[in-house]
Amino acid sequence: MNLPLSLTVQSLANAMLAKSGLRSVFHLMISIVMGALETVLRTPTDYILVIDRSGSTGGIVPGGSASILDTSKEACQAVLDLLDPADRVGVIAFDHKPDEVCHLTNADNHGKVHVGNAIWGITTGGSTAFLPALESAASLLGKEAGRKKVIVFFTDGEDGGPSPIQFAQGLSAQGVTLFVGGLGVSNTGEILLEAMAGANFKSLNNASEVTAFFASAQAQAASAVVTNAQLRLTPVNFATIMNFELVTRGGQPNYVPADNTGKLVPLGDISVGDIQQAYLGLQVVLPEDIKAGRRSFGKIELIGDVPSDGRKGVVLTTVPIAVSFSDQPVPGMNEPVRDMINVAATAREMSRFAQTGDQAHLVNARRTVAFSNSAVAAALAAQINQINAQAASDPAAAQKQARRATKGFSAADAAAALKGLKP
Repeated sequence: MNLPLSLTVQSLANAMLAKSGLRSVFHLMISIVMGALETVLRTPTDYILVIDRSGSTGGIVPGGSASILDTSKEACQAVLDLLDPADRVGVIAFDHKPDEVCHLTNADNHGKVHVGNAIWGITTGGSTAFLPALESAASLLGKEAGRKKVIVFFTDGEDGGPSPIQFAQGLSAQGVTLFVGGLGVSNTGEILLEAMAGANFKSLNNASEVTAFFASAQAQAASAVVTNAQLRLTPVNFATIMNFELVTRGGQPNYVPADNTGKLVPLGDISVGDIQQAYLGLQVVLPEDIKAGRRSFGKIELIGDVPSDGRKGVVLTTVPIAVSFSDQPVPGMNEPVRDMINVAATAREMSRFAQTGDQAHLVNARRTVAFSNSAVAAALAAQINQINAQAASDPAAAQKQARRATKGFSAADAAAALKGLKP
């Protein structure tokens, strides 16, 4: 099936013709847009709900009257009610060890009752270990082609077992999408959870946000046409990557840096109507044959899985990293690309502060946001002063707030993407 995906690259401006051997920096905005499908596409989905049942979940959820565990049960039940009969769902409850509460079950009326009863029968336990729970969830997922595979992982606590990061990050290679929600988790704990799920991690503060997290994960998974998408950059050998990162999704901050190779940016899932924009800063030592005209400095590929027809890790579309050189004065700048540069710089500094606590990054964020008039930059700017004031009295809380500010894709956005997809 041919997908209505577009991948475009825009530069800030034509580069003035320069002598070979000189260094030049190019600023590029990459846009990924998924158009409407000719027919309604509904791919059956397997969900594994992984619920923290450790002792702390017996406490009352902030701002509510129910326990944390009961709140997560209510959120799971709400997701269960939305599933199609062709979907399947399983449940893992965990503390220091996983408990298979319910194996993968058809989400028809009988199956929903069975799974719901199993969810409401979960009771609190002891300490917390993430890795065994994730491993158990992955083992429950079906192996059939033509089905999407999703794990929704919820916790309120700190990990007390072996590091889950490598296993969690490897799930996408198995065609599995991982969503992680952390309720009232410490800043250190959030850094771990974010490393596990990237843009699919949500920091939660109260009962309503727990419900919204589960609803968003289900809606986003149900609407996804492409899963585990990535931007892959292949520059020429005389080009050096300075920055490569996802910046916005649906017009909201959704900052995700490239992986440790600097050449792969995880995008997560792509749905009908989805618009994702990324920034690429590239430094080039100009080659000897430089002249006026268009010059390519490598390529960008959009790769991902298409569950509806069983394709996995395929190249969906490719564009060259092309920059036009001119021997005439540059008449003006590309304003959308200029805005993207500044939003990327602001989000990058906010993200670095969230990871390190170094307030110098907050100072840099305040400087960069002033140069952009975009709505996204304005939204970030509105939060910087509050975060900056909080950083002096409660640095960990300020880091958490900065992390939330750069990850604005919400349950409402996911539900809007889902609208009209179900028959």
